[in-house]
Amino acid sequence: MKKHLLLFLIVLLITFKGYSQCCSAGNPLGGDASNEGLEKNELKIFTSYKHSLSKYYYHFDAPYDIPNIEKSFYDFQNISISYGVFSRLSINTELGYFFNKTQEVKLTNDNIIIKAQGLGDMGVSIRYLLFKTVKPVSQLVISGGVRIPVGAFNEEINGATVPISLQPSSGALKFKAGIFYSRKRNDRKLGWNSFLFLEYSNTINQGYLVYKYGNLMQLSVAATYEIHQKLNLLFNTKFEWRAHDIRENEMIIESTGSKVIFLNPQLIFAFKPDWSFIVMADLPVYKYVNGYQLTNSFSFQLGIRKKFKFNKS
Repeated sequence: MKKHLLLFLIVLLITFKGYSQCCSAGNPLGGDASNEGLEKNELKIFTSYKHSLSKYYYHFDAPYDIPNIEKSFYDFQNISISYGVFSRLSINTELGYFFNKTQEVKLTNDNIIIKAQGLGDMGVSIRYLLFKTVKPVSQLVISGGVRIPVGAFNEEINGATVPISLQPSSGALKFKAGIFYSRKRNDRKLGWNSFLFLEYSNTINQGYLVYKYGNLMQLSVAATYEIHQKLNLLFNTKFEWRAHDIRENEMIIESTGSKVIFLNPQLIFAFKPDWSFIVMADLPVYKYVNGYQLTNSFSFQLGIRKKFKFNKS
């Protein structure tokens, strides 16, 4: 036990101080698989399972061999509930649970698994429909809200604290804002949409830990195609930019921050009244990281969505 504890402490030192991790702590960006506004008294529930794998370290835009790190991955369940309070105003809440957040490390002849699980962050946001048209079908929606660190941020193994990147919760209050536009002509199968997302994190200040996640910006542009009345293909391209993380005394952590381009294909199958089954993936096609970072290899997500329309009277 002492040998494994010593090895685990060495791993903690390497992962926390030497190299950045694949995925920042807290929930994935989540959402309800759509950023559209809702009608008054309309309810939308979306739940999804996501698996993400990170396997290769990068130095700038090239792979870099670090033999001790085998892989890092997580399995995450998210639930999102949106409700149309007024004709133009809706509220969205979401909460996720990590079945595991795991990193596998090899030192000498020992394989060490660092693992945590639990609730992540809770998101609350308001969406306002600036305008909506019928011919063509289009809408412009702005949103703003917060992510609240309600989950575990003090997970331990053998008395040693799990690295910050593997904690289920981010431990920080985050502010988010977005703008979404979609357009599709009634007589055509092809449409498009775009979404700009911004996130700003407060500084974590918990005695031994002073830490601030870098600002995040994500821009996506998607083409949608109606294969069948009940089947739609969405081909999305996402550009994600993360700034450096910062520690106490405004010390910049070099191996944090990145620029990544993802392909994000999605299939949406409608069945029964107001039910949809959604399959999507994130496939990084270009990665540039600051310093040395374990980068995402791929992720896939399976979700189901249901809409309810209540009596407006």
